[in-house]
Amino acid sequence: MTTYGFRVWLHPNPPLGFEPDEEVWRDIEIDGSHTLADFHEAIFDAFERWDSHAYEFITRDEDGIALRSYVHPQLYDGGLSWRPMDDEEIDRFIDRGVPDDASEVAKDRFRDLQSNPPPEGNAADTTVEELDPEGLGALSYTFDMGDNWEHYVELQETREGSLDGDPTVVDEQGTAPSQYRDLDDDQ
Repeated sequence: MTTYGFRVWLHPNPPLGFEPDEEVWRDIEIDGSHTLADFHEAIFDAFERWDSHAYEFITRDEDGIALRSYVHPQLYDGGLSWRPMDDEEIDRFIDRGVPDDASEVAKDRFRDLQSNPPPEGNAADTTVEELDPEGLGALSYTFDMGDNWEHYVELQETREGSLDGDPTVVDEQGTAPSQYRDLDDDQ
């Protein structure tokens, strides 16, 4: 078995008042046999959250293009990873949101994945190993679809051998924000 070391960066979230002066991240070691639901729990604990919500992982290629969605077990219905886009929507997105230097191959891959989305995966039934972390471009993770706590997850290292237990935080930077904005601060 393989143990993976991932760095999980928490993106700023201005609507919730989270705009840190330094990057906020956690390094998490996780065994390849752990599920994405286990990885979610590790991230949940690492950022000191307490109130459970829906979440989603999205695998991305080397160009940042979304390849497949893996959702919270209670949201899983075996449907598509995302809503298909029609040609006009895809063209509009490429014109406005894709860098000019993106290759035609990447644009074609985006076009195909948006018009023919893959089936979603169940986070409780998908192991970290099944994602082929060394072959991925990146992984994104969103927690609480209402507040949209977005994270960027990148493989930092791999090593042979298994963890003797749960995923573990091995390093960190920055202070985790409160899960909910303190509305008293607005008064």
